[in-house]
Amino acid sequence: MRPNKNLIMKKLLLLLFIGAFGSANAQVIIDEADFPTAGDSFTFGTQQSGVDTLGISLGTTGTGQTFDFSMLNTDSLFTVGFYDPTVSPVLELGGSDFPTADMAVDQSGAYGFVEVNSGTVDVIGLGGDLGPQLGSPVPLVLSIPAVDPWTIFTFPSSLGTTFTDTAVFDQIASSTGLLPDAVSLVWDPAPDSVRIKRTVYMESTMDGEGELTNVIGATHDVLRMNVVETNVDSLWGWNLQNGWHEPPGFVPAIIGLPSTSTTYRMRYLSEQLGYYVVEFETDENGAPQSATFISDQSQCCVGIEEVIAAGQTVLFPNPASDNIRVRTGGDIYQLNIMDMSGKLLQAERLTIDGQTVELNGLANGLYVYQMLDEAGNVAHTGRMSVIK
Repeated sequence: MRPNKNLIMKKLLLLLFIGAFGSANAQVIIDEADFPTAGDSFTFGTQQSGVDTLGISLGTTGTGQTFDFSMLNTDSLFTVGFYDPTVSPVLELGGSDFPTADMAVDQSGAYGFVEVNSGTVDVIGLGGDLGPQLGSPVPLVLSIPAVDPWTIFTFPSSLGTTFTDTAVFDQIASSTGLLPDAVSLVWDPAPDSVRIKRTVYMESTMDGEGELTNVIGATHDVLRMNVVETNVDSLWGWNLQNGWHEPPGFVPAIIGLPSTSTTYRMRYLSEQLGYYVVEFETDENGAPQSATFISDQSQCCVGIEEVIAAGQTVLFPNPASDNIRVRTGGDIYQLNIMDMSGKLLQAERLTIDGQTVELNGLANGLYVYQMLDEAGNVAHTGRMSVIK
């Protein structure tokens, strides 16, 4: 039985919090010209627990503040990349469904397709291989259009700027691979197709400015963005017997949908990088619960067994271009890279934690990788994309 996981939007919409801004001498001003361009990428660390024990102050409203977040601990790493949506493999993983998109923002093979306008940045759809997020053993390449696009920034924006937005994502897809096996025990007859709808209500306030110190010792002039986001998720199933209908009462306990949830976030947008450098998820009283932040390999990480057990990143960046780095925890492994049919294309012996592996001319596309221990047992497997 697959792990109990929320469906597509539960996983993906949390990934796509995009920020960019320009600068004046003493004031941070957001402008569309400062949004990251194709080829940009950022390495982030995460700390999912224990943030509330570090005595962190998120600061107050207004100017002249000092934010010290150097004490955050990097438990895992991932890369956020910005890509041209008209090139392979982004084109095949949703780009062709969103021809007006200016940018594809990637995290772990799932893309947010955005339009960068003179007054806003709008998410117009989501797409990519959603199999890893759903625990599927096979690729699940889907596109989720925004019936009502999600505005995540307005231009120009500076201290005191506020905006609200309502967005709607609505998708019908085959239920194969999307629903955990346990659902068939309580949803009888099981649906042939599912319709998933998310309505997002977002409130944003640029409420503070100051200097921030991050985990790698760099300082940034930042604008603090206070965000409250409410997500209303609906789910229907379809089969010949019942047509479209709501799931039975036990289904929400298994997959988390339908549901309504409110998330509180505090983001710090860097004048130097044109992107956020730290984001906290807080409780409703403003106490930090988890954090995502600019980091690097020098701050990370635990051994591969712990990384795998936590479901965190082993191989990065992903997508990659010319090379990748692989975390091993200091043990010896063999890395096998295969195409989606299982044909072995490349094998490398890994003897150093964080070892760099050249991709030896792999073409743009989606690949499967395996890590074998010295006894030949599969210790880890996953997917990777190559975009050049």
